[in-house]
Amino acid sequence: MGTNSTAGVAVAPSSAPPEVQKQSREAERAEWRLIVLVAATVAIWIGFHVWTGVFISPRNLSNLAVQATITALMAAGLTWLLVAREIDLSVGSLLALCGVLSMQLMQKYGLDAITTILLVIVVGIAIGLLQGSLRVKLGIPSFIITLAGFSWLRGLAYVVSGAETLSGAGDTFYEIGNGEFPSWVSLTAILALSALYLFTWLRTYTGFFGPQKRTLRPVSVAVLGLTLLAACMSIWVFAWNQGIPYPLALLLIIVFCMEFSAKNTRFGRYVYAIGGNPVSAKRAGIKVNTMILALFGLMGALSALAAIVQTSRLDAGPPGVGLFVNMSAISAAIIGGTSLFGGEGRVVGAVLGALLMASITNGLSLAGVDTFYQMIITGALLIVAVTADHAAQQKAK
Repeated sequence: MGTNSTAGVAVAPSSAPPEVQKQSREAERAEWRLIVLVAATVAIWIGFHVWTGVFISPRNLSNLAVQATITALMAAGLTWLLVAREIDLSVGSLLALCGVLSMQLMQKYGLDAITTILLVIVVGIAIGLLQGSLRVKLGIPSFIITLAGFSWLRGLAYVVSGAETLSGAGDTFYEIGNGEFPSWVSLTAILALSALYLFTWLRTYTGFFGPQKRTLRPVSVAVLGLTLLAACMSIWVFAWNQGIPYPLALLLIIVFCMEFSAKNTRFGRYVYAIGGNPVSAKRAGIKVNTMILALFGLMGALSALAAIVQTSRLDAGPPGVGLFVNMSAISAAIIGGTSLFGGEGRVVGAVLGALLMASITNGLSLAGVDTFYQMIITGALLIVAVTADHAAQQKAK
């Protein structure tokens, strides 16, 4: 059966069996890959700041975080699908449909924001389950099922909206994508989470506050340093200048839940087991079809949440929105270390990949570079990421 080699790093002692040591080395390499990704993102930030003079500023970095949230939400769901050897090409069309529905429900039927959000999420889950059911019941590859969804869901968005864009949903709905927590709340949250992480790290690697659980390695120190640096940057951006945006807080909660599930729950372990070897997973008693159905339902829910954030930010529900978000979300997942061959990937890596891509788009926009060049660069990044993934798989074999 396949193993979850990148769900977390637990360095094995030299006395451990060879297979355990191999898994530990693979996990450590995955952590270094994420560190390199962070370093590349920081280098891009510095380069764009030198170019534009305004990139590294609290306001722009806050806007950048919100811009990356929409892609990151869908990339998170796609990560688990790709890990389980599935894919969803319809997420952009579902984003458009859910956005259109949200505006229709509020504008034409007078529903309040909370009821609308709940109904839109239910619709997203239902469509995800529908596509998952076609996948497991008919045995048709998810590539084909969701490629059809890419078409019919987009068409349905135009039918429901009458090819018109409604706007003006009200203050409550508008605040979801554009509001932020007060600065003092943001500062308290950042300091509390940083202290909790530091406490956990010390207990895990040094034996403070309890028995030492893992061997201290350079990668662990590097992750600690980057985390504390990110905390300091967050205080500068989100506490001293403005608060944490609501969409970013939503993303962080979802990423935490998915990362925790991947490391500590049976569901998360089953996702990676299916991706490692579906036949062995089925023989071990894992209900593979049920798991695939659940993953498509989760993907639908995350697409609906992304649509709510997008529609709230625009204060409008255009049926043509999200046309290229499929490629962006898949690219973010792959750039973040998710393998196209299944069994390997982390949600936090997909989020970092989304941040890298959003940084490039944001920086080029600030520099006045045409949108067409941004598309070329995004495509080139995807080719580089897929090539690196293929080379890594060949080396592993």
